[in-house]
Amino acid sequence: MARFFHYVLFIFAAVAVMELSVEAAVCSREIGACAESCDDICRSKYPEGGKGACQDDNCVCFFECGIEKRCNVGLGRCSSQCSESCCAAKCAQKGPLGQGYCDGSLGPQNVLCQCSYDCS
Repeated sequence: MARFFHYVLFIFAAVAVMELSVEAAVCSREIGACAESCDDICRSKYPEGGKGACQDDNCVCFFECGIEKRCNVGLGRCSSQCSESCCAAKCAQKGPLGQGYCDGSLGPQNVLCQCSYDCS
């Protein structure tokens, strides 16, 4: 009987741990200048529970991590003529949530401008 009780207790504990780990993390993203419509914009952008709030004159969306779709694209080489800030500016043209950076993981001769942007 004691052994059965231990099994039941173990199963109960395992189920409780799984229930706790299912809760999703909350992500946030600045989408532009603060406006009265900040919350409405975030609710339309993230219909599965997105909420918006103004923080330091910026509209910030809070949403469940993993629901936004990110696209990645290369925008050419980074060089002395087009460095980190130039790459970021090129990527910003993809949308207000574009994040551009120079990726030198292929070596100093092959530094590429990488762009990650919201395409959901």
